[in-house]
Amino acid sequence: MPLTYLYNDGDIFAVYKPAGTHSVQLQKGGGTSVADELLQTNRSLSQASKQPGDAGLINRLDEGTSGVLLGATTRAVWNALYEQLLAGDIHKTYALIVEGECAGSHTITSWIGSPHRGAKKMKVYEKQPPDWARALEGTTTYSAQRYLAHCDATIVHAVASPARRHQVRAHAAYLGFPLVGDTLYGSKKPLTNLTRIPREFFLHAMKVRFSHPLTKQDIEIISDPAAELSLDIPDAR
Repeated sequence: MPLTYLYNDGDIFAVYKPAGTHSVQLQKGGGTSVADELLQTNRSLSQASKQPGDAGLINRLDEGTSGVLLGATTRAVWNALYEQLLAGDIHKTYALIVEGECAGSHTITSWIGSPHRGAKKMKVYEKQPPDWARALEGTTTYSAQRYLAHCDATIVHAVASPARRHQVRAHAAYLGFPLVGDTLYGSKKPLTNLTRIPREFFLHAMKVRFSHPLTKQDIEIISDPAAELSLDIPDAR
């Protein structure tokens, strides 16, 4: 899996993660990851993040999700970016395809947690649940882009803060619009031929925006979702 850099200034970098690939090294194996490839090119990245197997990456994407992974080359820059991430100041925009006709804009704020330890599916709580749920608050805003009448699905852009585990997927399903093909969250139809490369569902981290901790400049990094799909979609910008 050759690395594709979307941004690199020596202190901060961003790489493209394809669907079907892990973001970081798994403790019990499970296949190659973007972090493995990063460490092959620069072993010092093992010192940049708290976990050596993260290779300096700030965020993670689910195995089935594609798009932008952000990272830092030093611990000081990593710490500064991670603080932004925890504060919700790293803004992430996703492209996705949901079931049905999802018109207009929808915003949801809730707690997202695990119904039990080791759960694969995250649960949406309207009110803060007990501590055992290990729930964190998150807000997602969905904006419809294009209705695909031939398959009764909608291309949607979603802005998630701070993008908890499965946040975009769980919130979409809670609103009644699960991602097409996402059987874990209730989808009843396959994604079929909407993407160039077969995948279970379409979720793509298409834009990351943040303040550079050293230069204080606003940085925006884009991974065009059009390259993932077999049909024309609105411009990511």
